Amino acid sequence: MRLINILTNYKEGGYAVAFMKSREELQKLLPQSIMEGSLCEFNSPRGCFKVVSFGQTIEISYPEGQIINIGSDTTLSLGWRLILLNYLSYAKNIPLSGQRISYRDLPLGNVFYPNIRKHSLEPLGNFFSSCDQDILRQSLIEAGFTLLQAKADIAAMGFFAPRIPVQLHFWEGEEGIPSACQILFDSTIVDQMHIEDSAALCSVIKDHILRNYELLVQRTRSLR
Repeated sequence: MRLINILTNYKEGGYAVAFMKSREELQKLLPQSIMEGSLCEFNSPRGCFKVVSFGQTIEISYPEGQIINIGSDTTLSLGWRLILLNYLSYAKNIPLSGQRISYRDLPLGNVFYPNIRKHSLEPLGNFFSSCDQDILRQSLIEAGFTLLQAKADIAAMGFFAPRIPVQLHFWEGEEGIPSACQILFDSTIVDQMHIEDSAALCSVIKDHILRNYELLVQRTRSLR
């Protein structure tokens, strides 16, 4: 038996069928092929892939496709878990383009964009209008992002997976114009992730940012 924390009993609920299909796709591929496509290391003795996602190292067993270790964060959402699992079998050995695009610029992006704008971008914009920007900067760093110099009031970049860079831009509002947030991807995301997964990723990013900000706010208050 592997001496690792196997989370095989984690309830997958309504995601169960999607997890099952994703595991079937993973089992069709050899570890070498998965490594070349995903740029994720395979630990043969442990029988798992290591995926670094926003600074966290997540281990996924092969060929079972179970999340077997999440470092110190056991609250990784089902959506986050599923997208990472899908990434292992979907990602392709294609270099990043360096061209940043918004979700609505992706092929068929306009189909999902209204929902992304309503449930991810607008909530992040509203949050930015009232947050402590110094705390936000620090919380972004703790959430696995690197702060950038850009035209935005706050800009940061992190990696959801080795071939999935994510860039965030926050702008302060002006009279008659609300605060805003934009999530940008490398144009090659269409080759590395299914369009529906990239839509779900926007929600994962929103929750990740808000959660880390709130955790830092709580820690800051406890020190006063």
